[in-house]
Amino acid sequence: MEFKKSIRKRRIGVVITFLSLLCAVSIFEYGKTGQWNIILQIAGIISLITFLVSVGITFYKTGLWKFTHKPIEKLDEREIALTSKSLRYAYAIFTVIVLLLLLSFSLIEKPINVVLVASLIIFAHILPASIIAWTEENFENE
Repeated sequence: MEFKKSIRKRRIGVVITFLSLLCAVSIFEYGKTGQWNIILQIAGIISLITFLVSVGITFYKTGLWKFTHKPIEKLDEREIALTSKSLRYAYAIFTVIVLLLLLSFSLIEKPINVVLVASLIIFAHILPASIIAWTEENFENE
């Protein structure tokens, strides 16, 4: 790992990443209803920039992104157990969130758009690394 961060800093990074992604999607959904104005556009751009910066700092600089996307052949037994656990938790969480979203959109008869789908794909990719960032006290990725 090039850049070691404390678990507290990683947790703050995870929270900022998820909140900024949620804000960006929420602003787009609200603006799509015909409410776009300059303040909403600026807030959306700030949310998107915050998301990109926090992903870079929290996932790329710490090596979490590379670690969770590494082929299984390049992992030792401890790393396989860690990624397995994080994937199991991540996709359980992801499944519940997506099903709740689908149910709520169905109940209010609102179509699902490409921005929401893209954000869910991003969410699915960063969730396993987020679980490792949140739970592992001494994450080291060589």
